Amino acid sequence: MTAILEESTGIKRVLRVTVPQSEIDKGVKEQLNVVAQRANLPGFRPGKAPRQVIEKQFSDSIRNDVISKAIEQAYSNAIVEHQLKPAGMPKINVDEASIKKDLSFKIELEVFPEFEVKGLPEIEIIRTTAKIDQASKKTMMENLQKQHINWGVIDREAKNEDRLVIDFKGFKGEEAFKGGDAKDFKLILGTKMMIPGFEDALIGKKKGDEFDMDISFPKDYHVEELAGQPVVFKVKVKKVEAPALPELNDEFAKLFQIESLKLLEDEVNMNMERELEFALKNKLKTQVIDGLLKHNEIELPSALVDEEAQRLAEAAIAKMKSWGQQNVGTPPLSLFTDEAKKRVALGLIMSQIITQYDLKVDQDMVSETIQKMASVYESPEEVVKMFRQNKARLSEIEQVTLEEQVVNKVIEMAKIVEEEKTFEDVMQHANAEANILPQA
Repeated sequence: MTAILEESTGIKRVLRVTVPQSEIDKGVKEQLNVVAQRANLPGFRPGKAPRQVIEKQFSDSIRNDVISKAIEQAYSNAIVEHQLKPAGMPKINVDEASIKKDLSFKIELEVFPEFEVKGLPEIEIIRTTAKIDQASKKTMMENLQKQHINWGVIDREAKNEDRLVIDFKGFKGEEAFKGGDAKDFKLILGTKMMIPGFEDALIGKKKGDEFDMDISFPKDYHVEELAGQPVVFKVKVKKVEAPALPELNDEFAKLFQIESLKLLEDEVNMNMERELEFALKNKLKTQVIDGLLKHNEIELPSALVDEEAQRLAEAAIAKMKSWGQQNVGTPPLSLFTDEAKKRVALGLIMSQIITQYDLKVDQDMVSETIQKMASVYESPEEVVKMFRQNKARLSEIEQVTLEEQVVNKVIEMAKIVEEEKTFEDVMQHANAEANILPQA
């Protein structure tokens, strides 16, 4: 077998491979001998059929099988000979005219890009620090209270933060429009859940008021026939309710299946600390990723991008189905190409950093991660044991740890600017408040 490298451009490789006809004939002969010893043909005892009968019936299929295996073996040998690292499946084009003589075929493939990660000292990273002060803790407890507001009926004019129960029906000209009516609709004034002007018109109204509300839909409203159009809502106020926050006491804590207010405060504080740590780490990681991609533009194997785009598409379909959308079509892969390219590039760059700086999994960091994950359970020791015994789960944690080590290596070499922010500022950007509050 000979394998000549005809093209080596970027990550593209083209090989011309030739397998001597003598090797193909030898393989066919060996297979025919095996078949001849086992063949059970009508009119002949097992293994006693004449050679010419065996060849006539089996030679074509055996030759095709031998050629397929020869191509597969030749491809493997060529990859080793030229020290190539294929990224995805190759394209193999067989010269049909060579089937009856020396077998000749062309292999087109992409290889993993070879590069050195650069620009680490030029990456600029803002390292944010934040503290959880008493004001932040107080705000978080107030947010918990607001989750359990008690609404009391009142006999006065409505103001911001009151809740109204209303009936309404919308008209465009003389005709009611679709989706513009509701009965016993509960609306908290100031939440801006309705179109601009709707809630303002309810300020100062009281139980029993019936009136027409002249208002216009926003020009960018999602329903085209209503966008920018003047309409009239006929409204009846059926109830006005004022908010009353529950007291912060042990009874309040029991709404969250926690025995005392002190234990509730402790859990909220612990959750705040955990989410703050996650948000700050995630902000650092995002900056590292952006910096690596900015300073390292590499040629990406199309097969890897296509595979990643396919995974993203499948994940999107599964997510839509989990939301109850069962008749989900197949979205075009082009929708996921940009994100797939980013992920593939990042994976290759991080992998190269691991090689370039000879990073090994830090088992102390692995143990610390497992301890943190286990700490939220009632029996942390049992959870730690479970992680240690589950090889697949342990491997995932080791991979995450190695990625964290890559991030730390980049931060170690990058330009760092320190800044201090409040807990609220950090969490506002991280949009993580929903994960902080316990659920009753």
